[in-house]
Amino acid sequence: MHEQSDLMPPHRTVVSDAGHDAVGASSAGTSFLSPFVNGIDKSFRAILVVSLVTELLIIVSEIGSRLFLKESILWSDEAAKMFLSLISFVGGPLAYRARLHTTVEALTAKLSEQSRKRIAIGIDALILLTSAIVAWACVDFLAISSLSETPILQLNSAWLVAPLMVGMVLSVIFALERLVTMYPWRECVGVVAVIAGSVVALYALRSSSPVFSGGSALAIMLGVFLGAVLIGVPVAFAMLLGSVLYLFFSGSAPLVAVAQNTFDGTGNFVLLTLPFFIWAGLVMEKGGISLRLVRFAMSLVGHLRGGLLQVVVLSIYMVSGISGSKIADVVAVGSVLRRELKNQGYSSERAAAVLASSAAMSETIPPSIAMLVLGSVAPISVGTLFVAGLVPAAAIASILIALNYVLSLRAKQKTSARTSLAERWTSFRSAILPLVMPVLMVVGIRFGLATPTEISAIAVVYGIGLSVVSYRTLSVRSLVNIATECCLMGGMVLFIIAAAFSFGWTLTAAGVPTQLGMLLHGMSNSRIFFIIASIVLLVVVGSLLEGLPALIILAPLLIPIAAQYGINAVHYSMIIILAMGVGIFMPPIGIGFYVSCAVSESRLEGTARAMLPYLVALVAGILLVAFLPSLTLFLPRVFAGH
Repeated sequence: MHEQSDLMPPHRTVVSDAGHDAVGASSAGTSFLSPFVNGIDKSFRAILVVSLVTELLIIVSEIGSRLFLKESILWSDEAAKMFLSLISFVGGPLAYRARLHTTVEALTAKLSEQSRKRIAIGIDALILLTSAIVAWACVDFLAISSLSETPILQLNSAWLVAPLMVGMVLSVIFALERLVTMYPWRECVGVVAVIAGSVVALYALRSSSPVFSGGSALAIMLGVFLGAVLIGVPVAFAMLLGSVLYLFFSGSAPLVAVAQNTFDGTGNFVLLTLPFFIWAGLVMEKGGISLRLVRFAMSLVGHLRGGLLQVVVLSIYMVSGISGSKIADVVAVGSVLRRELKNQGYSSERAAAVLASSAAMSETIPPSIAMLVLGSVAPISVGTLFVAGLVPAAAIASILIALNYVLSLRAKQKTSARTSLAERWTSFRSAILPLVMPVLMVVGIRFGLATPTEISAIAVVYGIGLSVVSYRTLSVRSLVNIATECCLMGGMVLFIIAAAFSFGWTLTAAGVPTQLGMLLHGMSNSRIFFIIASIVLLVVVGSLLEGLPALIILAPLLIPIAAQYGINAVHYSMIIILAMGVGIFMPPIGIGFYVSCAVSESRLEGTARAMLPYLVALVAGILLVAFLPSLTLFLPRVFAGH
């Protein structure tokens, strides 16, 4: 992937590879704080990298011990819990300083520069305030946790909670650094004074009416949350702010519940796979593995009508099984094919549209991060999800390929020469080792040969082996930079998951699942209506919340309702993931849409028009998957039969 400055439009901050921004210090401006904060940043990055490598060695040792000594390392689960806590709550704030957190700035982009600056000051002030409140809540949580010990290592449980406290303090420091170094102090004083006055007014309002009704507190929470997201507050911090406000006004639980539920959000060990799959994807992408797969795809379908566009679809399908990240897929494939697409006469707008729609299609291809997250928040086997997602993605890919053919035929697009059998064999030999990796993942997890965590660790070792030993494309320095980047990206994703868990708990406490179920039943008792309403809801919310937060919040709410309509949980999971995938890449605010435009160097307006037929194709594909459950359930039943 390229550096953030090369990829991202000026009005949008997205999850990216981030280049030097992710690896080096990222704060603009200098002050007396900068050397101190840079030192903190570098120190904690080093701690995270050491923890990442240590946890990888523990998992590999666990595999070896089980295979050769027939024993398990009993304390490995406790070590994993500490690692998850550390990378989530320290990596998340570090990613905030590196500007990796997802924000929505489509609304503020049209404002004047002065207004945007004031909003930016307000965002950092809100992050400082929210982090300080959660840090204060952590004091009580630490005291409660210190009363127990871990069963094997006999560590005080407060050590597991400490990274949350440290992370919130880091967020306060980083937000304060931004306020001091990036903005004129007069403007900061004015904006901070407004926020402080609002806090005092809200506290006085609560004091006059000690406990608001649940509905009023919920309205305040949702209003502030949506408002914060729309002005550009990072989604994770907006969710923490909403949770704090609900408990503050409703009085339904003490504020320590925010800290406890945020910490509990990283309690599922399936989440351990996320940083390792991200690590494996980065290693294989920067090691030139994606290029080999793209060349193989070009040898297979490059001669068809709309050939290079077909290569985009097929390449995304193959690369998705390696990177796990759709944004990574877009950059990996788009950057390789961009110049050739232009040379063969394809418009950059159409190339971006195909790139975005293909990435939306590939959300169900393992090891999709969305699948891993869904398996952590819903009682569904990750291995089953991996198997179930292959056919739905293939069905939608076929629709996209057919659409490419029709549109190219209408445009009288020229075809390329068919590659020879010798050229195909050469490209296949170059791609065969990378292609083995996703097959091993799916088979290993589905047949119980290894846990998802172990498979993700094996993927890292396999990727490093290919890139360093076989292809010799990565140096030791590159590996250190990749590990650092993995810690930041993984920390950002896990921090969002933790914040979303707390936000979801708050919604449950407010009775939202019950109200949502009653609303859907009240509008219609039809299964068809529920499925269509779900798709619309998930596309819209997915475009606003970048997918993962929406997935964590909505999946636990909707899957039980779907069960009441007799919809299989695995089948409905595919609907959820695909619909949110479309939302992520849907103009005008889908995060993936902007990345696709930046990678393809296309105009936003023209790409949005070019996307229209592809959006229709994607929606048709989702409906096909939704109303033909056999597309999803066929492979799981075949594997179950064996």
